[in-house]
Amino acid sequence: MNYTRNGTGPDGIAYPGSSGINVIVIGLGYAGVTAAIECHRKGHKVSIYEQTPGVSVLGDMIGLSPNSARIIAKWDRGGIHEQIIPHAGQYVENNIHKHDTGEILFSQPMSGYTDFQGYLAPRPVLMKLFADYCRKLGIPIFFGHRVIDFFEDENEAGIILEGSSTKIKADCVLACDGIHSKARGTITGWQDRPYPTGYAAYRAWYDADFIRDNPKLQFLFKGDYDKMEVFIGPNMHAIFGTCSQQRLITWTVTHKDALDVVESWTQRGKIEDAMDYIKGWDSRIHEVIKHTPPDQIFDHKLAWRDPLPRWTSKHNRMIVLGDAAHPFLPTSGQGAGQAIEDCATIAICLELGGKKRVPLALQVCEKLRHARASLAQKMGIETREIWHKTDWEVVKSRPEMVSMPNPAWLFAHNPQKYAYDEFDIAAHAVETGSTYVPTNVPPPEVNHRISDFRDAQSDKLHNGTAPMRAKI
Repeated sequence: MNYTRNGTGPDGIAYPGSSGINVIVIGLGYAGVTAAIECHRKGHKVSIYEQTPGVSVLGDMIGLSPNSARIIAKWDRGGIHEQIIPHAGQYVENNIHKHDTGEILFSQPMSGYTDFQGYLAPRPVLMKLFADYCRKLGIPIFFGHRVIDFFEDENEAGIILEGSSTKIKADCVLACDGIHSKARGTITGWQDRPYPTGYAAYRAWYDADFIRDNPKLQFLFKGDYDKMEVFIGPNMHAIFGTCSQQRLITWTVTHKDALDVVESWTQRGKIEDAMDYIKGWDSRIHEVIKHTPPDQIFDHKLAWRDPLPRWTSKHNRMIVLGDAAHPFLPTSGQGAGQAIEDCATIAICLELGGKKRVPLALQVCEKLRHARASLAQKMGIETREIWHKTDWEVVKSRPEMVSMPNPAWLFAHNPQKYAYDEFDIAAHAVETGSTYVPTNVPPPEVNHRISDFRDAQSDKLHNGTAPMRAKI
């Protein structure tokens, strides 16, 4: 059976409002802003409700690998991509060092972050660019509006705001309200809370001119490309490098959560505390950290939520997306990227399902995205464990084990093409109760960490022609 209406295709833009579908988006993070823009591009009428008073300007750097950057590159006919370029880094390789000696254990190409295929750029800068584009499109953003309740039946869904009893109705609700999502429990019926991982992270960025003349750090400014250096040691890792074409310095130290820091970007960190953690580590890390402006360092708890068994509500008119569905650790490098994939996918599913089949569209989105997001989420924990509990003898013979994974199935994927190609197959599985077997993850017998982005097999994987499918 053909479940789809005629779609605009991966690069297509529908006439605004042409689908007749009304969408409510909760949250203006990277998931929420992408959901709004992509829904607008696919002809849906959308509005955003954000509880804070304005666009967040907090955070350090954000990495968007090519699987998600390719979505953003289409916005404003390439105009957003052009605005990102002056702020993004260009990288050739990533060096993994031993924490104390500084010895390079492994050097790997930073596949996907050369020539602006992917973006590594200041989080606040990109967030403002995206929110400004929302405004340009005429998408209403309601700041200072806290959602306190949800409702749905077979025909509609909606929200109730704090201080009001008025029901705001739509065809569906997309909950993009982050790791502390209030919607998650109500929508999915899964009552859980974020729990601490036992680790926290210092994060900072500042003007590179503060250290440009430092004799110990001259290697950061050699050549035309940005640098990225990772140092791994017992229960801790540090990353530092340049960004924005050597105009910015960024660094992070992930450490055991001994100071009971809070899980918030608003918790200021202290340079002396960060320096205490890295006593005995390579002196270059000390040089980078000690020059940080005091108001530019944050220390926040890293929290976690287990993968959900389902993302949709009882009547399938509400869905959780991004961190509300699958929060990532920073070592995954995919938190925002997978949120962007989620939200481009839901816009397409709504387009193909149409106004009369919104519940089907939300269920298909979950089928297309669940296995992929869950596996990418798992990789962040794997990488942290490898870096923090390194077997140095094994590394001598297998140095590649400490690499940051950039597999083809992840980086080379085209989530928009995949949604158009797979919608009918996933819709059939929803309608018949049969098993959907996704092709946007590797088969179980394939090591999901080692297939490089440049691997020729990438075309087979993201075009859905891999010889075996992983079951969900």
